[in-house]
Amino acid sequence: MLFWRAQIGLISPGTGPNMENDFHRYIPEGVGINTTRIPFSGMPSPEGLMDMVDCLEDTAKIFRGSPHECVMFGCTSGSLIGGPGFDKTCIETIERASGCPGMTTSSALVEAFHALGVNHAAVITPYPDNTNEVEKQFLEANGVHVTNIKGMTYPEDDIAEIQPSLVYRQLKQLDKTGADCLFISCTGLNVLDLIRLAEEDYHVPVLTSNQVTLWGALRHSGVGTKISELGKLFTI
Repeated sequence: MLFWRAQIGLISPGTGPNMENDFHRYIPEGVGINTTRIPFSGMPSPEGLMDMVDCLEDTAKIFRGSPHECVMFGCTSGSLIGGPGFDKTCIETIERASGCPGMTTSSALVEAFHALGVNHAAVITPYPDNTNEVEKQFLEANGVHVTNIKGMTYPEDDIAEIQPSLVYRQLKQLDKTGADCLFISCTGLNVLDLIRLAEEDYHVPVLTSNQVTLWGALRHSGVGTKISELGKLFTI
C-alpha cells in the first residue's frame, strides 16, 4: 500500500506537466497522489478560467467512492476568479461531488500567508491585467495587502514552457517596496527551484503556487513533513 500515511486527490488544469512533476518530486514517504485533469483552454482570462471551473464538479466526481484525506483543486487563478469567497464555493463543489474534504490553491495560499505571519505581498504572474485585478481583490479581501502585482511578458505560447530563468529575471525587476513576502502565481509555472534562491537574495519568504498547493494538501491531510528545499513555509 503506497498511501498508508495519506492519499491526496489532485485536480490539475489540462495543460502542462509541472504541477504533477513538482508533487512527485517532493511527496513524502507513505503519501499517495491520485491525479486527474480538468479541461482548460490554457487562456488565463476570466472567461477561460470560468469555463474551466464549470467542469469542476464533473471532474471531482472521479474521486467519489475512494477515501482521500484531501481533494485539491490545483489552480490559483481558477479557484479565485469569482472574487472573494469563490475558493469556498469551489471547495463546496469538490466536497459535494467527491464526498471527500476539499481544498484549493488559493485557500492554501491565504493559509500560507497567515502561517508565515506576513501580509504585504509583491506578486508576479503570467496572467492578463483583468485576471491580476481579481487576484488582487481576492488577496486583499483575505487580509493580504498587495503592494504590487505584475503580469510577466514571455515569448512562449504555453505557460508551462516559460523558463525559470525568465521568471527570475522578471521577479528581480519587480518593485518590492513595502513587501514582506513575494508570491509567484500560477500552478503551470516551473519555479520550485527558485524559492531558496529568491529567499537568499531578497530576505523575505517566497511563495509559489505549487509550493502552497503541496503544503496545503499535506497539512490538510495531517502530514507535517518539513522540506527545507521548499523555503521558509515548509519549515513551519
